[in-house]
Amino acid sequence: MRKLLALLFVGIVVLASGCIGNQVGLTKEKVLNALQNIETAHYNDEFSIRMHFPDPKTNRTVNITVSGQLIGLFNTTAGLEEGNMSIKTHMMGFDIGMNWPYFINGSRAYFRVDGRWYNVSHANDLYSRIRASLNLNYINDLLKEKDVTIEKLSNGYAFRVNVTFWEFANATNQTGYLEKLWDVNGERIVNVTTKSGWVEVHFRDDGTPTSIETYMKLVITGKGLNGGKDALFMTVHEKVSLSDINKPVEIKAPKGIESAKDFEEIFE
Repeated sequence: MRKLLALLFVGIVVLASGCIGNQVGLTKEKVLNALQNIETAHYNDEFSIRMHFPDPKTNRTVNITVSGQLIGLFNTTAGLEEGNMSIKTHMMGFDIGMNWPYFINGSRAYFRVDGRWYNVSHANDLYSRIRASLNLNYINDLLKEKDVTIEKLSNGYAFRVNVTFWEFANATNQTGYLEKLWDVNGERIVNVTTKSGWVEVHFRDDGTPTSIETYMKLVITGKGLNGGKDALFMTVHEKVSLSDINKPVEIKAPKGIESAKDFEEIFE
């Protein structure tokens, strides 16, 4: 009994001194170091957007559902990415679908639509949508700017942190695009209120991220044509899964990319 009490006492002292618990587990520094060491990866990005707003003419509620998936791979050192984006939109009983391959070389991004390649400018939100490697910067910014607690799970580690829409936009480098889109003559014509929002990131034991999940419930208000305020209610859910991290990948420029047209020509 005396020996058992002695062992218990030693255990309590060790815990109190921080030798167990505080120094065991995954730290921010370890994750940040792992992020810096990621060069290549495959990814699967699945997202859904649900929106509804009142039609000012009929006073009926208009519902829009968008779901999509991006499957691809990237090489951050070479600045290359390639993949395929498929999106399905359901609105007022109609379904609209698209299935576009894409390619990224440095700061230039391209879509192939109906067999022809188009250059997508930085001012288009599709540019940041297909830059899957930006998720690494996203995690990096969250760890540096938010107070997070990394918890041990049965399989790896994870943290979940609350975020607002603008925190998300800032961490994903979209504030410049949105401010340009929503500010007219120095006046913000669109405002976003975050009702709820969170990001959950899972890691391997060595700090390498395996998935990034984002959820947001938003109210977007803007000036209507009659001078009043129109409101759009939106729920966004996205999960990006990473695999084959730092395994060899081969990404080559596709044929026809050198004669790519401007993306805006699609709508002319």
